[in-house]
Amino acid sequence: MLKKIFSYGFVEGFAKGLNKLTLLALPLLLSTTDYGKIGLLVAIELMIPVITLLGFERAILRFYANEKDYTGFKKTIFSSVLYVHIAFLVLVGAIYLLGFKSFSGLDVFPDVFFIILLIYFQGTNLLHLNMLRVSEDHNRYFKARIIIQILRVGLILLCVYVTDSYLGYIIGAIIAALISNVFFSANAKSKEIDKEVFDKKTFKTLFAFSWPFIFHGVAGSLLGNADKFILENYLSLSEVGLYTLAYSIGSMMIFAYVGISVFMEPMIYKQTDVEKRDLLLYKYLFMAIGMGTVAFFAISLSSIYLMPYFYDAKYNEVIKYIPFIAMSFLIYPFYLKSNYKMIFEKKTLNIAMISVISSIVNIGLNFYFIPKYGIYAAVFTTLGSYVIQAMMFVLMSNKFKINKDFFEVLSVGLILSSCFYFKLEYYYVSIGIVLFLLYLYFSYIKKIVK
Repeated sequence: MLKKIFSYGFVEGFAKGLNKLTLLALPLLLSTTDYGKIGLLVAIELMIPVITLLGFERAILRFYANEKDYTGFKKTIFSSVLYVHIAFLVLVGAIYLLGFKSFSGLDVFPDVFFIILLIYFQGTNLLHLNMLRVSEDHNRYFKARIIIQILRVGLILLCVYVTDSYLGYIIGAIIAALISNVFFSANAKSKEIDKEVFDKKTFKTLFAFSWPFIFHGVAGSLLGNADKFILENYLSLSEVGLYTLAYSIGSMMIFAYVGISVFMEPMIYKQTDVEKRDLLLYKYLFMAIGMGTVAFFAISLSSIYLMPYFYDAKYNEVIKYIPFIAMSFLIYPFYLKSNYKMIFEKKTLNIAMISVISSIVNIGLNFYFIPKYGIYAAVFTTLGSYVIQAMMFVLMSNKFKINKDFFEVLSVGLILSSCFYFKLEYYYVSIGIVLFLLYLYFSYIKKIVK
């Protein structure tokens, strides 16, 4: 298992690292205003798919192992996703014709129109990749994941350099995603889709499971991206650009979790024995927090000693916030563990409810504090929102019982909040989390190993 986790971790880290490298390189090619527009485009790129994919990317992880039980499984999913994106494009066109030419610093056409096209091509790629994950076709998944990301990074940087505009980001990403679509379409297994037909019963079954993920995804995306639009509203695109850089680096913490999540999530869903499932969840929590601590230490060191040498002095204002943004993600494994548990139990509506509440709290805090404290407000509301979200997920997954799980997430939340409030150095944060890992090891992992 550990070998596969490291393999997935390396591939996912490499792929997402290239994506982050793009965002780190673009400030060197564009003005802060143009980079701010890219920050908004990336936010839309993350938010819209959670609606247009209908949550079917999650349904694949949960049901693809038993696809033979559902008539026209693949055709139903891919056709539904296509129809929804067409509807979005028609809606954007209608909005443009009605006279609404811009939105939060972006043009409806071509910016928003092209980003919908990009989202469709990238969405179909994600559906194919998830099928490879569930079928445990590791080698093909690794190759496809890496090739797609290399194409994306290379073409985006090339197009931005040639056009000297933020539009190069959309153009390069669309070309890369389209080439990847052609790659999957030429694949033998994907051709099986053409032999299937859209099935209403299958659609209803899958959508009954997945529709709460739409609300969950929208809420989660708002939690991580709404602050950029609020900053643009109260400050300027330049400030959005500055914050986008800091958040892009701090949120690289996700790299620590993707390998474990990509490998273990399908395993958790496949496990029919509840006790064995819980063992997998505790293993996941321990490994995720451990790797997260290492990532936090590395990101903090880099932001303090390396970043100032790469970027103009104007970015120094936000580089100091990077360790605090990274710190917010140390509690993220609790959220993921509870999330996987509720998906296993098919309690997707509960996931949606908590996500919506968490995003409302985050948006409310940002609207209240950003006018007073600017970019700093976006930083501390990120930490507060993630702590609140993790605690609520743990409570809901345990049917609101105040048990050990709750006191564990509460303890980590208090450690992080105290370190932020007293502005303690990154190594104090790391020490606190390492002590918690020792507790986890002797309370759960040592027993599991025996």
